Amino acid sequence: MDIISNILELFGAAYLGDFSKYMFQSGAYSPVFYTLLLLPLIVAFVYYIVLDHILLAQLRKWMLIGAGTSAVTTIITLIIAHQKISGFTFSQNILETGVSTADFLSFGFIVFAYSALLFFLFSLLFKTFSSRTRNIPF
Repeated sequence: MDIISNILELFGAAYLGDFSKYMFQSGAYSPVFYTLLLLPLIVAFVYYIVLDHILLAQLRKWMLIGAGTSAVTTIITLIIAHQKISGFTFSQNILETGVSTADFLSFGFIVFAYSALLFFLFSLLFKTFSSRTRNIPF
């Protein structure tokens, strides 16, 4: 879990104090990481392998699907983070957490960027197996 937390904190560049501490103590980094990894993988697989339709072979539609995937991934991971932190602080009787909305927004931005990057990388991988959407993103 240490390597996962380092990756999601940009190797210390985005350490968010109490937020990062409670994320680590509650074990929230693992489910967030698996969601971050699996959702773009599944969407890229469905886009290139399952659907593989000529109507989807447009850069604009690919970008919308990628942005939507990143947004959904961000929302799901923020919900997971909030539930894990809330559950941990409740079980430990911690009344003042020091976690702010800005911490969640910063973490959400990091997750969005990673999700977009992963969707792009999975697209490069799966486009070789596609017949109709082979030229998307380029």
